[in-house]
Amino acid sequence: MGIWNFLTKPIKLTSDKFYWQEPLGMRLSLRGDLLIRLGVALTVWAAVSGLFWILFAFNIKPPELGVAMFVSIFIGLGPACLALFMRREHVSASIWIYGDHLIRQRSYVSLALISSWKEISEWPNPAISRVIFIPAEDLGKSFSVMLLSIDKEVELVGIPSKIRLKELARHFTEAGIPVEKRDAIPARYTQGFSPKVFAAMAMVGVLLFSGGLAFNLTRVPRAGQRIAVRENRRPQIPRPEFERPEIPIPVQGNPIERNSNSSSKQQSETGLPRNQPVLTQPGSFPNPIPPRSVTRSTLATTKGTASKLIGNTEGGGPFQMVIPEGKTLLGFECSLGIWAGEQAIRSLTPLSERTPARGRNITVMAKEGYAVGGMKIDAPKYVSAVQVVFYRLKDDGQLDPNDSYTSDWLGTPSGKEVPVIEGAGKQVIGIHGRRGAVLDALGLVFE
Repeated sequence: MGIWNFLTKPIKLTSDKFYWQEPLGMRLSLRGDLLIRLGVALTVWAAVSGLFWILFAFNIKPPELGVAMFVSIFIGLGPACLALFMRREHVSASIWIYGDHLIRQRSYVSLALISSWKEISEWPNPAISRVIFIPAEDLGKSFSVMLLSIDKEVELVGIPSKIRLKELARHFTEAGIPVEKRDAIPARYTQGFSPKVFAAMAMVGVLLFSGGLAFNLTRVPRAGQRIAVRENRRPQIPRPEFERPEIPIPVQGNPIERNSNSSSKQQSETGLPRNQPVLTQPGSFPNPIPPRSVTRSTLATTKGTASKLIGNTEGGGPFQMVIPEGKTLLGFECSLGIWAGEQAIRSLTPLSERTPARGRNITVMAKEGYAVGGMKIDAPKYVSAVQVVFYRLKDDGQLDPNDSYTSDWLGTPSGKEVPVIEGAGKQVIGIHGRRGAVLDALGLVFE
C-alpha cells in the first residue's frame, strides 16, 4: 500500500494531542447485524415469559399474565441486551493521543462479573508497530477506522468525521510509526450474528411463548371465567307442574312414611312439592345442577345437631342442607370440579328419594333397608373426596351401627388416612360446611 504521498514532508501539528469519542454503535454498524441482535433479545424475552407462565400456573394464587412479561424484562430482555450490545468488543471508547503515547478508556459489562467494568489502556509510541487507516468513503460509513498493531495484536479504533485523517497520520509519521491506507477492513470485524442461529432461537422462543400462554390460560381460572360459571349456576325457574314420584303404601315400621302430614304441611307453607328436601345455604353459591327432587330453600334457622367440620374452616362461606322433616337420608348427588389446579368436590346434595343423576353428576344411594349413617371426608386442601357409610334401618326407624357398609369414593382421594364422622346410630338429616366454588370443609347434621 505505501505511505500516503502527502505525508512525505513532516508538518508540525498545531496541538500536542487529539481527543475524541468513538461513534456510538460503531462496531455494531460494521457488523451490520443490529436488527438481528434486537430480534435475539426479544426472542429471549418471549422464551422467559413463556417459562414464567408455565411456572406461575402451578401456584396456588397465580399472578396475572402481565407480571410474567414484566419480570422477564429484567431476567430475560435486560441480560440479553447487555450480552448483545454492551460487551467489551461492542462498546465505543474515548481516545486521547499525546505526543508520546495513546490512551483508550471504555466501560463495558462483564457477564461473569470478573473483569473490570471500566478499562483504561495506555500504549507508548514504541509499542505501536504500525497504523492502518480505512477512510469513511471506503467503508461506506459516516466514520473512519484505524488499526493499531501492538505487540502482535490489532486494536480497532473508530474515528469520527470531525477528526482530520491527514493531521492524525502526520502525527504518527513524525513519531516514527509506519502508516498505511487501505480500502477494506478485515472480515473478523464485519462478521455478524449468524442468521441460522437466530432462526433456531426464534423458533424456540415462539414455541415457549405460545405454549406457556396456552398452558396458563388452560390451567389458571380467569376472573371473567369464574363470573360466567356462577351465572350458569343460577337455579332454573320452577315449572308450574312438578313430577311427583309414586309414594309406596305405608307399612308398619316403614321409616320413609313416618310422618305423611309433614309433606302436606310443607307444600302448603312453602309451595314446594312433597318429598322435596329443604336446602339451607347461607352465604354460598347455588347448586350448579339441582336434581329433580331437590331445590334450594329460603334462609332458615339451622336445624339438627351439626358435627365438627373436616377441612379448611376459614374458606368460603357457611352452608347447611337438610332433607324434609320425616324423611330418611338415602344418599347423595355429587358434582366434581377443579379449583387452582386441585381436584375437588363442587357440590354434594342430600337425597331422600331414589332419583337418577343428571348430566355429569354422580349419585350414590343406599341399598334397600339401609340409610346414611356416617361419612369419611378427605380434605387435604379442599374437600377432594368422600365415602358414605350406610347403616341398616331397624323397624323402629333407628340405625344399627353394627350392620354397615361403605360406598365407593366420590372424588379423588389423597390416599392418606381420613377422619370418619358417625352418629352412633343417630339419624343423619343433612350436611353442613363451608364452600366457595368448591367445598372447603364438610360435616354431617344429625337429628
